[in-house]
Amino acid sequence: MHSGTDTSDGGSSHNRHDYVKIITYTTGFAGLLFFTALIFHEGVNSIISTISVAGWQMLWLIPFHVLPLALDAEGWNILLKKFKSPHISFPYLFWVASVRDAMNSLLPVARIGGEVAGIRLVIKKNIAPAFAIASVIVETTLTLINQYLFALLGIALLAFDIRGAYLTGTILVALLITLPLFMVFVLLQHNGIFQRFKRLAVRLPSGNKLLAPMGDPALLDGEIKALYRRRRDLIRCGIWQMAGLLAGAAEIWFILYLLKHSIPFSAALMIESLSQALRSATFIVPAGIGVQEASLVLLGAVAGLNLELAIALSLAKRFRDIVFGLPVLMSWQWVEGRRLGNLFKRKPYQINL
Repeated sequence: MHSGTDTSDGGSSHNRHDYVKIITYTTGFAGLLFFTALIFHEGVNSIISTISVAGWQMLWLIPFHVLPLALDAEGWNILLKKFKSPHISFPYLFWVASVRDAMNSLLPVARIGGEVAGIRLVIKKNIAPAFAIASVIVETTLTLINQYLFALLGIALLAFDIRGAYLTGTILVALLITLPLFMVFVLLQHNGIFQRFKRLAVRLPSGNKLLAPMGDPALLDGEIKALYRRRRDLIRCGIWQMAGLLAGAAEIWFILYLLKHSIPFSAALMIESLSQALRSATFIVPAGIGVQEASLVLLGAVAGLNLELAIALSLAKRFRDIVFGLPVLMSWQWVEGRRLGNLFKRKPYQINL
């Protein structure tokens, strides 16, 4: 009797995971169809012709992408510095930041797998698991705060352009809808998020499996609260992260410069800030396929980009992600000693530290 009940509960749990997996891959497939339709609508030859203007100079995007990643890594470095193992150098942290970025950009991990991999790689350097988890949670929270501020800056720039007036209200409302969820997330961090999660998880059939990788919930909550008490370090981390976001806007400007279409930096900032906000809001879509393209078409039109240029811009960003990210993922797999294919067999949101 008891065994039968367990099997039934386990099956229910598996079904819930399968639903998330179906949603993840369905949205990704829909985004891919949308992206493909855009390319064929505008004309493959026309887009190739636009991209070919940059030629081999497009490879400059690879070293350029180092800048925003290095700025983000320095922000994380500030949070880690008091308890950092002597074996963790800044180049190592930069590599870990690159792994996180590559996973979230290229793999169907709903922008969570990169953070889990980052925690694993830091723990390998003798950082206490509780502190490693806490540092990523706090650093991710600061990133979201900066993205909200960055998006508000983009909305302000959009509002001043008459061509984007019709989009301003819609994007602002979308931003405000997500704000309460984020505020609840921050509030829970200050009120024992993992201890609350433990009380919820123990009621679930597979609750013990969820809790096992996390360790002592009270210790995790204590590390998070300790990090939030380091206000000066939080501010410094936030400044480095904002610099990284601005460097991302510079990438947009640089890509269009290579495509022989210069725009003001303010326009590049508006495009980058709001497209990033939309990608974050639709994190369930693998690699933001379709979301990035739709946002660049809409926002690019405000900045004076035609459909052909907007698609070329998106393809250039995809090119950068692939050429930069694949070698990083291969190096990560070599360090982890696993096959990349194993990642696709995991269920979305499955955490293995």
